Amino acid sequence: MDAKLVHIGITVSDIEKISEFYIKYFGFAKDYSAFFNEDFFVAQSALFKQPAGVSSDMQMIKSQNGVMLELFRFSNAENGGAEWQRTGYNHIAFCVEDLPAICDRMKEDGVEFFMTPQVRSRGDGHWVYLKDPDGNLVEIWD
Repeated sequence: MDAKLVHIGITVSDIEKISEFYIKYFGFAKDYSAFFNEDFFVAQSALFKQPAGVSSDMQMIKSQNGVMLELFRFSNAENGGAEWQRTGYNHIAFCVEDLPAICDRMKEDGVEFFMTPQVRSRGDGHWVYLKDPDGNLVEIWD
């Protein structure tokens, strides 16, 4: 079977702020958006498990190679951010052409890094971890 990654869903605190982060640094573009009202969540309660009255905005942003991030902003959202010790997805990774240059741009903009770029264990490039504006972990390679 030949499977292709289509999208990754992320619950965010501010769709515009997060989408602009991925657009600015990783070349994503806005694809489409939608609004899901309370009726949608009632009809899909087994999946979403939301209390009465919840709604959500959604924005799809698309990378240059076609992978999309599906950003959700729920009306009852709680801040969290990914953590390594929790089960489930903990980070997304991007390969960039000039890791030092993008790191410099991000640092000038106040992006929080966990380390300076390190040589990858295979010795074939560099990697670094940082936080997006909601604290989600992002890894970049060159």
